[in-house]
Amino acid sequence: MTRASVVLIIGGAAGIGKAVAESRLKKNDKVIFTDINAEVGNQLMKEWRSQDYEATFLRQNVTSWQDTEAVVAKTVALYGRIDVLIISAGVTSQKRLEDISEKEWRFTLDVNLTGLFYNLKAAIPEMVKHYGGDIVIVGSGSAITGSGGGIHYAVSKGGAFGLMRAIANEYSDQGIHINLVAPRVIETEMLDVLYPTMEAKGALRQKIPVRTFGTLADTTSAINFLASEDSRYIQAQILLLDGGRTYLT
Repeated sequence: MTRASVVLIIGGAAGIGKAVAESRLKKNDKVIFTDINAEVGNQLMKEWRSQDYEATFLRQNVTSWQDTEAVVAKTVALYGRIDVLIISAGVTSQKRLEDISEKEWRFTLDVNLTGLFYNLKAAIPEMVKHYGGDIVIVGSGSAITGSGGGIHYAVSKGGAFGLMRAIANEYSDQGIHINLVAPRVIETEMLDVLYPTMEAKGALRQKIPVRTFGTLADTTSAINFLASEDSRYIQAQILLLDGGRTYLT
């Protein structure tokens, strides 16, 4: 009988993170998920536990090292290990260079890049103690194109590419299996922020060769594949989920 995995999902109360959490719970995994919004997180935990799933919510501000260190410590105290780490927390806004304030620049990089670094720094030593594990980072195709969000967003996601590969360089021989998915135009709350009207969404759809937006199910399938034995020989890769938009248009 296959052992249930202990899955820690950073940013697991909304969007892609929430969809991944639901998919892992349906596999009977033990899921610990975090978010800064305690009200939403606790309500989700209550809902999932009412369905007899093993879900635990922990509030986390990813820009806080203390919060992040505590999340990993509580996960290990609860289950003794972390088998899978999914990092999906992120923020975005669509602004031109001259409209980005210093505060917005720092906040975006703090959440999307420093927060990523904190979670990797806290979790990887614990994973290595137990012979490694699978890590999937949710990045963005904006790091390739420079579009889709403001410059601050593209820069933060570009940094995630380099950080992922630097981690792989240091920890591949210690059992850390790490990759990154780079979604573009996925039907989430973030898409509504960037393209708030039906007209804007319609114009965007015409730029995608397959003429459809990606779904949460598309992204979840890719993440779960990369966090599995089936992808064991795929390492330090960026999987672009874009319906062909980036290279065919």
